[in-house]
Amino acid sequence: MMMGLWIIRRVAVLAVLLFLAPRLQADPVWEVSKEGKRIWLGATVHFLRPADLPPPTAMQQAYKDADQLYLESNLAESATPAFSRRLTQMMMQPDGRTLKKDLSDPVWGQLQDYAAQANFPLATYQSFKPAMVAMAMTVHELGRQGFGRGVDEYYFTRASEQGKSMGFLESSDTLLSFMAQLNEESGDALIESSLEGIEHMDGMMEQAVNAWREGDLDGLYILLGADEMESEYPAIYRNLIIDRNRQWYPKIQQAMTEGTPSLVLVGALHLGGPDSLLVMFEDAGYKVEPFNAGTEQGNQ
Repeated sequence: MMMGLWIIRRVAVLAVLLFLAPRLQADPVWEVSKEGKRIWLGATVHFLRPADLPPPTAMQQAYKDADQLYLESNLAESATPAFSRRLTQMMMQPDGRTLKKDLSDPVWGQLQDYAAQANFPLATYQSFKPAMVAMAMTVHELGRQGFGRGVDEYYFTRASEQGKSMGFLESSDTLLSFMAQLNEESGDALIESSLEGIEHMDGMMEQAVNAWREGDLDGLYILLGADEMESEYPAIYRNLIIDRNRQWYPKIQQAMTEGTPSLVLVGALHLGGPDSLLVMFEDAGYKVEPFNAGTEQGNQ
């Protein structure tokens, strides 16, 4: 299970359950259209290696053709000191309590072993709740394996530099509310699932990046364990995938209605599986097909 990865990356990604051939072996961008209006939906991976960039040709071309870029949230807003303070306060233990008290002796021992082996600064996190430690471990391990900024940051930076208009599907408050829910989960389960995910991360990340570049989001949905999350952590799955897709859907519809050529980038898990945005648009009678960039290079 990849709980830590789900939390941080939402990579998304992020279903074989649907066996929909149009979702396979294509760049991770789709054109959604109806009654002469269209919009491009692209799948993002929140952590990539430098060699994985730039994104696939179709995404580069869609970005070049778009007059407006939509992202899940404003990355500048979530990088502010104010956001960091709110997150820290939410993830801090009550006075007098430590991380060790939230974990069983066996899980605490596993965490210590990982910290020693991976040079993870466990002492820094003694005053934090397990959810924060699970996420920090995942990010630490991704960094050790050479993964850094992903598609969202790549295009946020590019659009900022080029003065391209940007819109956002949710505020930083949405992310904080999800983090608050994680604090209600078992500390042992969060740490154990993160340790298990870290153990298999190297090969899994390689497969995940390849699946993303090929547009195989249904396969990625299974690879990242979203089907397991749905069955074993239904409240988190509903909050992370279903509820947010339902909140984003009318905003994307509105952007399409306005007629401005737009590229909407969301985590890959929001475009794969039975509850995806692509399924929602298909069910509503929209035409959904892979975006074909042809032979033209976007070079953006």
